[in-house]
Amino acid sequence: MKYKRNYKITEEQASFGVTYKIEMWDEYGCKRTIYERTVELATERIYDFWEETKERKELNDSLSNCLSEMYKNNR
Repeated sequence: MKYKRNYKITEEQASFGVTYKIEMWDEYGCKRTIYERTVELATERIYDFWEETKERKELNDSLSNCLSEMYKNNR
């Protein structure tokens, strides 16, 4: 199932000043939330997250297959 990649940046007030909450999704539904001090850093993190989509998907698929095999072998 494919999802639409997207992001949302929300400005928040913290004790040390303004921070930006970044919520981002990739094409496979993986979501990550991080905080950055500037909008520029937030934008960089969004692009980095999207560039890593394929690697993250392959790693998650491998982990899922491994766990499935372990479950089947321990029944």
